[in-house]
Amino acid sequence: MKNKKAISRNPLFRASIILLILSWTFLSFAEAHENINQKLKSLRAIRGTFTFAVLGDNRGGGNEYETITRRMMEHQPAFVVNTGDMIGATNKKQWAYFREKSKAVTVPYFLAVGNHDAYDEESETLYKKEVDLPGNELYYSFVVSDSLFIVLDSSIPGHDRDITDGQFQWLKSVLSKSRGKHKFVFLHHPLYPDQTRGLHFGESLDFYPAERDRLERLFEKYKVNIVFTGHEHLYLRKMVNGVAHITTGGAGAPLYTEVEKGGFHHFLLVTVKRDGVRGQVIDDRGIVRDSFEFKN
Repeated sequence: MKNKKAISRNPLFRASIILLILSWTFLSFAEAHENINQKLKSLRAIRGTFTFAVLGDNRGGGNEYETITRRMMEHQPAFVVNTGDMIGATNKKQWAYFREKSKAVTVPYFLAVGNHDAYDEESETLYKKEVDLPGNELYYSFVVSDSLFIVLDSSIPGHDRDITDGQFQWLKSVLSKSRGKHKFVFLHHPLYPDQTRGLHFGESLDFYPAERDRLERLFEKYKVNIVFTGHEHLYLRKMVNGVAHITTGGAGAPLYTEVEKGGFHHFLLVTVKRDGVRGQVIDDRGIVRDSFEFKN
């Protein structure tokens, strides 16, 4: 016992333990970074036609979310994007629950920050520890074939429900430099929630109409094809000056409205071809609820 105590008090022994812990930490971060780089590399290698899936607002959905992801993966999308609110409360148990329920998703899975996911410094720190995403992990971009994908953070502390300052300038730079034939944007809060359905009219990006309009003009200028959002637990599609805005918040959380108004659990499949974009909205029973096509 004395020998063990003496060893544990030895400065060299304690230093070696610290170095070992640091090396494990470094390796885990390095492995995670290598993992996301491999995913991005595989997506950049795609040529020609490809299909991706979009869903959002699964928080607390449990079995319903599992059903949707299993049905979604039957279509073999190249990757999946979640428009936010993956969890119901910010803690490690919720993130572990999300990962457990997401096991069916075996392709790259990209996340947008929802207001339940990260909203202050503490929750942002936990978010970055729990996810494996490009860039700063809160907002980022990636390329697949000849298409640009941009994920934004509309829950930045002090800039909630707004895309402004550094993030807006970053977005402008990414769009202006892109040669992508197709461009897709993902964020949690919609720019144009519907007054007759849902619960967040006037409380999304429309809370700051001047900043929202500036953002929309940027999308129009650089010919963004579709803006995908969540937050409202329903499905909604509308066109604004040539840009499609699609709200998909039906991945498992309690629905906000009647089926006829878009209140059904669902996911989207989007197929990108050289001459345009085609999409289907599929519910948890496999029924196609809506379809759309945009030609170049």
